[in-house]
Amino acid sequence: MAFDLTEYPPRTFRDKYTHYLAPKGTLVTPQQVFGNKKLGPAAEEGIRKAFKITIKKLKKLRSACAACEKEGATVECLGCKAVRYCNEECRVSRINTHAAVCRHLKDELLDQVVECLPSPLIPGPDMLRGRGGLVKDWNDWYNNHTSLGATFQHKSSIISLWWEYTGLTIPEVPEIEASLWRIYSNIFSTPLNVGHCALWFPDLAPAEKNKEFHIHLLGADEPEVKAVQQGIIQIASRVLGRPLVVTLVAPDLQNHPETMTWSPTSPFQCGPNVKAVAYPGLYHDFWQQHILSDKEKMKRPDVALAIHPGVHTEPMLILWKPTLQLLAKEQIPLAMTTYNQAEFEETLEKLAPLGLNIVRKEKNMLGSLHAKQTPYEPDHVWAANSYLIAIDNRGHNGSLS
Repeated sequence: MAFDLTEYPPRTFRDKYTHYLAPKGTLVTPQQVFGNKKLGPAAEEGIRKAFKITIKKLKKLRSACAACEKEGATVECLGCKAVRYCNEECRVSRINTHAAVCRHLKDELLDQVVECLPSPLIPGPDMLRGRGGLVKDWNDWYNNHTSLGATFQHKSSIISLWWEYTGLTIPEVPEIEASLWRIYSNIFSTPLNVGHCALWFPDLAPAEKNKEFHIHLLGADEPEVKAVQQGIIQIASRVLGRPLVVTLVAPDLQNHPETMTWSPTSPFQCGPNVKAVAYPGLYHDFWQQHILSDKEKMKRPDVALAIHPGVHTEPMLILWKPTLQLLAKEQIPLAMTTYNQAEFEETLEKLAPLGLNIVRKEKNMLGSLHAKQTPYEPDHVWAANSYLIAIDNRGHNGSLS
């Protein structure tokens, strides 16, 4: 294993110092922070020391050789400065596989410093502009659908002022701006994919503007719960141009007790055009209780979406097979996303023998730009929703091979 993420230093730093660096919820300048006499004369030096300790912890996470995993590696990649090797032999053994991720790992080092800082801005409805609808890519989202592109320029200048405290070379403001693009794409990727997944299928895009569109999110966990709680899921309705009912289904929802009140009879109203329902269990049990039941019958979904289902592994494919069979039998279109290209290709290999009607399989233009090194493989990176697969079960004979 390349490194252990049981404790992520930027998150630890941010959790501890947010109330100092962002007293009103968003990041302010060092001058504003240390101009507060209540903090005392030692506050600035304390923050500086905390930054440097955090950077030291980040470097320690990558102290093992990326080839043989031996600790104490000293030969650093001059391109990304993010991986180390025992010697030149180890470096050469990885030269081809590392080349594919070197740029991403260089970006990740910069992103990790930005992640130490509290949010420089809180996305709200005031950032939106235009009529909504289809989003082509991240440039389109930031500059045509929102005002974030221009906002990042200003916020990057504030972040730059904090870089001195890390002891690292201060990057150019455009580099910090690019980091914000990557980090905030991680926030918006899932709600944008919820809104776009219907468009991955021919003739499924909504036509009736006032009729509710139903999307089932399978395997939902913390990112989907947060998107609902924070109201960001409303972006999906803005893309579709009609009211949306999002149903989160997964055993892991038991870890989010706040969702227990989001029932079919009393959904959580997370905006004027979006309702949320949650079910802490397996999808076929949900279907039996809430789709087939006469007592509490729900509308059948227009489409199901599985964010990173993990069916590229045999154990997860076995767990998901009853759901795949159910959706095929009921002729419900199924969309899914994967973390990276390797998982995407392995997923397609696992699905191939099942005889599914895969109508789209490609890199996702609205996948997160915030790539991170995979803990168990130094020369792999992952990012949310990187690739998409669309399985059109309409007209399917109802059985899997």
